Amino acid sequence: MKHLNYLTTVVLLSGFSLALSAQESAASLYNTGLEQIKAKNYTEALPLMEQAIEAADPEADAEVVKLAKRNGAIAAYYVGNDQRKSDDFETALATYDKGIAFSPGFYANYIGRAQALEGLGKVTESVSAYIDAGDVCIKSKKADKAEKMYSKAENVVAVAWGDKKWDATSEYAMAYLEKRESPEVHYYLAYAEKEKGNAEKAVEHADKAIGLAGEGDASKYYMAKAESLEALGQAEAAVEAYKMVKDAKYNERAKYKINELSGGK
Repeated sequence: MKHLNYLTTVVLLSGFSLALSAQESAASLYNTGLEQIKAKNYTEALPLMEQAIEAADPEADAEVVKLAKRNGAIAAYYVGNDQRKSDDFETALATYDKGIAFSPGFYANYIGRAQALEGLGKVTESVSAYIDAGDVCIKSKKADKAEKMYSKAENVVAVAWGDKKWDATSEYAMAYLEKRESPEVHYYLAYAEKEKGNAEKAVEHADKAIGLAGEGDASKYYMAKAESLEALGQAEAAVEAYKMVKDAKYNERAKYKINELSGGK
């Protein structure tokens, strides 16, 4: 009986020793990775943080896992940046996604992800990704960065509109509006739909732009609405919309159209 108790004790002690060994290994890997981050050797740091997480006991090494994920996300961002700047967008995207998986609240990898998608030519996805990045920036109290991300997404739509790529404008605008409202994006979409022969939809989006403008000058949104109504053959309604145009940039054309549609009256 004593012999059995002795064997049991040895087994328990061996198990405790292995657990300690694993714990030391995870901490050691993390500390080595942290030193690499401090030295800005991010390419070396990232796999060390991954190894620390893999070696850690989820319960006993909870703090190590937490810190390794947080710092692993930072390392992933810098590694992804280097890959992206080398035009290796596919690998960069995977690295940023790894960083997001490590720390979903760290905004930088979302920015990198959007940039990588744009670099890959996945423009529609990049519009959504820029907005996601902006949303995470807001949660991180980075309002200035959030506005840059939202503006970047909006600019993608604006460029397609400026190039008169109407199908692309519609596609990018819809991707934007699925996540966030914007009078400018509704305006771009209104013109795209009008040019594609969907004047009724164009009027709807022009009205949404007008509604979102609030106290701001909605002249160009009224121009979009008026031109769309004109395309529908609704001259009287178009004149009323043209009358709402006050901005000097559009006012002369609006007056001309009012005169033309009113028969010079």
